[in-house]
Parts: sequence; structure tokens; C-alpha cells
Amino acid sequence: MTDRPISWSTPAPAPDTVLPPSRPSTPLDPAEFSRWLEHQAAPLRERWAADIGSREAGRGDGVDELVEGFLDLFLEVLPLTLGPLRSQAETLWVQAAQLFGSFAAQRGLAAGEVIEEFQLLRESIIRLLWASPPVATPNRMALREVLRLNRVIDSGVTHASVGHTDVLFFALFQGSGVPETLTDDARYEILQQQHAIEAEVRSLRRVLSGR
Repeated sequence: MTDRPISWSTPAPAPDTVLPPSRPSTPLDPAEFSRWLEHQAAPLRERWAADIGSREAGRGDGVDELVEGFLDLFLEVLPLTLGPLRSQAETLWVQAAQLFGSFAAQRGLAAGEVIEEFQLLRESIIRLLWASPPVATPNRMALREVLRLNRVIDSGVTHASVGHTDVLFFALFQGSGVPETLTDDARYEILQQQHAIEAEVRSLRRVLSGR
């Protein structure tokens, strides 16, 4: 007597059973992530400003206005670094970060403190990603975009440190070893450079809109 081989295959469904088609989630488009960052600019700015303000209350002498200008500038440039003009946007990001670092040195901050301020931006974004994600389906959130965002912020940290170090180097080279304080002329120069970068950002947006 020959034993019949045992079949381990999954039984076929009944003829009247309809199996739903497999539909893998479409990964999050970079443009979607960029738009999400733009839409979250107001809460990001509020959270970031509160975190920085809690560390440096009552600065005065026009410092608050300049800090707020930098917050607005960074949140204008950051979404563009994830879009089709990211190469040009990253150049502006680097310029803004270096200017922010030199400004931090003139505010009397240590190098570690300006790094912490950038880390506060990263933390604010992570909190918003958790509280108000750009997509309803978690597995649509592409690791690629998160890594790119982290890389951009890391670049900001690096170049802010460079800007801070440059100010200290020139102060040492000139013999004092102490950065100049924020004079009216220094504040005006920083403000003008902020405006110049903002103008470049507007130009990039006009290119994106096809104007």
C-alpha cells in the first residue's frame, strides 16, 4: 500500500470568495513634506522662540528682533531644502546659519549654546511630526526625507559653529580675544544680511511658482 503524500499548501479560497488586492502605501512625496513644513511654520516658530526665549529672557537692545528675524528666515528656507531647488536653498541655509553663528558670538553665547539653539529646532520639528504628522498612514513617512531634514539641520549646526568660531578668531587676531558687542552698526549689518538672504528666498519661490 502506497502512502499518499501530504500536501502542506494553503487551501484555495471558495469560488465566491473575493480577496482584496494588495495596495502598498505610496511613499510620502518630498513636495508633501515641504508643504507640511511650510504649513507648520507658525507653530514651529512659536515653540522655537519660546524655547530660546526661556534661556535668554530680557535681552533687549534689538537682540530679540534679530533673533525673531532669524527664526522666520530659517523656517522660510528649510522647506525649500526638501524641494526641487534644494541645492540653491541649501546655499542660503548655510549663509543664514553662518550669520546666525556670528550673531551668537556677538550676543556673548558660547559655541555650545548656538548648537543647542539649532537642536531646539530639531526637537520642535520632531514633536510636531509626532503630534501632527504630514500623513495619516505612518508607513508613508519616508525615512529618506527624515534623514534629509536631519542632514540639513546638521549642516546648520556645523556652519553656525563656523560663523561663531570666525568671530572669535578675528577677535583673537585683532588682539582683544573678545568679540565686539552688538553695536548699532553691527545690528544694522546683520539686519541687512538677513534682508539680502530673504530676497534670495523670494527669488527661489518665484522660480517655483513659474513667474
